[in-house]
Amino acid sequence: LSALLLLATQFSASAADPADLIRLYEDEILAHDLYVALGKVHPDIRPFQNIPRSEAMHRETMAGILKAEGIALPKPPEGKRFVSEGLNEIFAKWLAEGVKSEADACRVGVRLEDHDIAELRKAQEGFPKHKETLASLEAASNNHFRAFHRNLKSRGGEYKAEALPEADVRKILEGENDCGACGNACGNPESKPAPQGNRGGANGNGRRFRGGR
Repeated sequence: LSALLLLATQFSASAADPADLIRLYEDEILAHDLYVALGKVHPDIRPFQNIPRSEAMHRETMAGILKAEGIALPKPPEGKRFVSEGLNEIFAKWLAEGVKSEADACRVGVRLEDHDIAELRKAQEGFPKHKETLASLEAASNNHFRAFHRNLKSRGGEYKAEALPEADVRKILEGENDCGACGNACGNPESKPAPQGNRGGANGNGRRFRGGR
């Protein structure tokens, strides 16, 4: 299977599979690390400077859900970043794509958020007691999708939806940001880049910063 096909198929179709929550936790690590790496290559793309801060918050939110479910945090084997099937290949593939040009990097950001939103929607169905928190993560991903898409379009790039229906993508792009505590750091030209810090910082109350990535 290709990396993209793995991404589309590995999220379980079962009602509540603990592996799905582990994958969502690792998705946040993937997003943080990928965005930091691409931000070093393309420092003028503001979302890559601001969004990693939110991804660090989001990782801690997912860690809280894992703890509530009695699921241990994953420990990747030596030489690997992730335990979830396909994520190591996806990280390598998207990093290689993103370093090619600014437009390619923005398209990687849009693609990641596209798949993240689809997985978060499925998780809300499988884990209804965490629906509010997962919906907040989805709102943040919507913001990030818009930020990367805006930067992609400004560089002459296009994107065709991969995980979400095209109608849903249009609805997201027509929506407005719910910025919460991030201060509209999703690529707003008026925002100052956020410090990278480490990826483990939490906002202390288990809620995701909605506009930061």
